[in-house]
Formats: sequence, structure tokens, C-alpha cells
Amino acid sequence: MTKKVEYILDTPVDQLKMSDIERDMSWYFDHHQKMVLASINPQIILMSEKNRCVKSFIEHATHRFADGIGVVKMSKWTKGSIKERVAGIDVMASVLEFCAANKKSIFLYGAKPAVVAQAARNIQIDYPGVVVAGWLDGYQKKSSGEVIDMINKAHSDVLFVALGSPKQEEWLQRYMPQLNATVFQTVGGSFDVYSGTVKRAPEVFIKTNLEWLYRSVSNPKRLNRIFQVPLFVTKGLMWHLKQSKQ
Repeated sequence: MTKKVEYILDTPVDQLKMSDIERDMSWYFDHHQKMVLASINPQIILMSEKNRCVKSFIEHATHRFADGIGVVKMSKWTKGSIKERVAGIDVMASVLEFCAANKKSIFLYGAKPAVVAQAARNIQIDYPGVVVAGWLDGYQKKSSGEVIDMINKAHSDVLFVALGSPKQEEWLQRYMPQLNATVFQTVGGSFDVYSGTVKRAPEVFIKTNLEWLYRSVSNPKRLNRIFQVPLFVTKGLMWHLKQSKQ
């Protein structure tokens, strides 16, 4: 499938809308091809500069969507064509709606034991057509081979991985060839929201594209993201200027 792509700090980001992702899902299932949904935000872009595995994961993902208003703004400032933010948790909801409508199965991997178990239960209630094939927390001590076997034996169509960055991107980049699912998505802290452990930002923050700020202030572990924004802006604009002169 042909998609327009642009580069921000040498990182590919696809010009995608939610409707594009929803449309493409059917194609990947029909053609038995793997669909990889990757959230691209300023932090991931900065991380990919230093982490070759993360960079490779992004480069090989089929759908790199702008999950960060900073990416959208940078595209605008550098005369790109990315017009809207596509939130990772909204993409997950869209995938779940597709699975519910088409009786597809899912597997949840990551987060704390109680969180992923509750997220699985809530998803089963909220999306009754979804087949929850299994779940596994991100704190157990199984080997990667054991985790892969468990996921494959569940015969899941969709795998959501919530190990946090860069671990989730690194894990999928290394082991996706051995996994039999069709759709893969890195979902960060989405299991926390689906479990009810964490509340999503109020609607006013979402509509004003300040959800990232609300989450950063609400979670001390994410405060450093606030300070990464000016670094991302500076490096992004300087990179674009350098490219323009070549």
C-alpha cells in the first residue's frame, strides 16, 4: 500500500489519518500480511537517534503515525503535510472495534500483573465481540522464547505490547518475525487506562492538544518529557535547515 512519508530528524513519519489505518486493517488480514502500528512522538524520535534498534523498528513499521502534537507542529514548521495527531490509545480503540466487528482475537503483553488482567477483563466487557486469547504481564521472568510460544499458542490475531519505550520497540523488532499475529501495536501506558488504574486526560486537554502536558504533570516519571520538547524543536529545525541547504 502506498503512503506518503516525510522525515523529521531523519525519522520516517507517515502522513496518516485514523481512517487510513482503519481501511488498511482489512487489507492486511485479507492478504495475510503483518501490519505494524508505531506511535511516533518527539521522545521516540529523540530516542531513535541513539538507539539503532528503535530506529530500525520505526523504519520497518508499516504505519508510523504522529502520536504527538509536537510531531504535527514540526511538520507544519518544516512545510510538511502531516495535519493531525493520531493518538495511540485511539488507534488501539479502533483496532478493538475492528476486532469486535470481525470476531478477531487479541493478546495483551506488558504492564503490571493486576493491570493487564483488569484491562483484559474490561476490554472483554466493553468490546463483547473481541476474543481475548490471553495476556501476560511485563514483570514475569519467562524467557523470550517462552513468551513467544505462549503468544503463538493463543492464536491471537492482534498483539498489543505495553512494555514502555524503548523496551516495547526493541522487543518487537527482535521477535516479530517469530510471532504469528497479523496486527502489532506498541501501546505504552494504554493498559493502565483500559484497566481504570489511570484516567485519561480531561476532554479539554485532548481537544487543545495538551494531553501530553497533562500526562507529564500527572506522572512524575514523565516530567522529563517536558524538558525534551525544546530539545526536539531545536534539533528538528536545525536538521531541516541543514537538509534544505543540501
